[in-house]
Amino acid sequence: MAGLLVNGAALLLIGVALIIPLPQDKVVFLDVGQGDAILLQDGTRQVLIDGGPGMAVLQRLGEELPWFDRRIEVVVATHPDRDHLEGLLHVLERYEVGLVVLPQLPHTSQLQEAWLEKLQEKLARENVAYRFGWGGQQLTIGEQLRVRLLGPWVEGGALYAPGGKTNNGSILTRVDFHDMSFLLTADAEAVVERKLVPRYGELLDVEVLKAGHHGSKTSTTAELLAAASPNSVVISAGRDNSYGHPHPDVLARLKDVQVLQTLERGSIRFTRRDRWWLLPAR
Repeated sequence: MAGLLVNGAALLLIGVALIIPLPQDKVVFLDVGQGDAILLQDGTRQVLIDGGPGMAVLQRLGEELPWFDRRIEVVVATHPDRDHLEGLLHVLERYEVGLVVLPQLPHTSQLQEAWLEKLQEKLARENVAYRFGWGGQQLTIGEQLRVRLLGPWVEGGALYAPGGKTNNGSILTRVDFHDMSFLLTADAEAVVERKLVPRYGELLDVEVLKAGHHGSKTSTTAELLAAASPNSVVISAGRDNSYGHPHPDVLARLKDVQVLQTLERGSIRFTRRDRWWLLPAR
């Protein structure tokens, strides 16, 4: 009987080990519904770009990170709209954070006020570092993960955000991870995308592009697609969303590339072992 108990315990431990996420190198477009949240994981070091709406990001992070890893090295809030920012409030409550990067946008909403208050509280209690994100900055995490900020930028002495829209003042990034590259343009609209092309040229050429603004017709222009020439385009949008994302015009522009949608596949995982793999949908 004792032997059986020992064997049973061993089997139980093996079963637990199989379901605990292990540290690895991966990029995951988290399924947070109608919003954005992107996890960059370099072994035990993490960068989280946006947090989606509500608290869904906490469940998704629990699916990707070992239960004992309660630290996220860098959190990037691309802009203060609910579908990108709200989940980050809950992340600040549940995780230790090393650095927060945010855009220097005007304080305009109760959500943004709550976010800044939570950030100030975190700064006072845990001495979390923060910086405002501008094009030209670079974050290096470990030896293989580099995040380059492409925007926002200043024109005429002021933040370039056409129409005064928070979408157009978004933090825009190029991610290089081992031999894979990603272009993440948050919710920037066509007017910003068209400025990116002459501004950065070949730096926009990547393997994976995240469609701007969840597949809205205002983004993912033909000009940007030509410059990026991606092999795959990821669309982060909610099932049966009220906006009609992704827009048919955008899907038509993407007819010659692989399109991966969170509303169809759930979280979209690129993971690296000997090479990069796109994991099957769960």
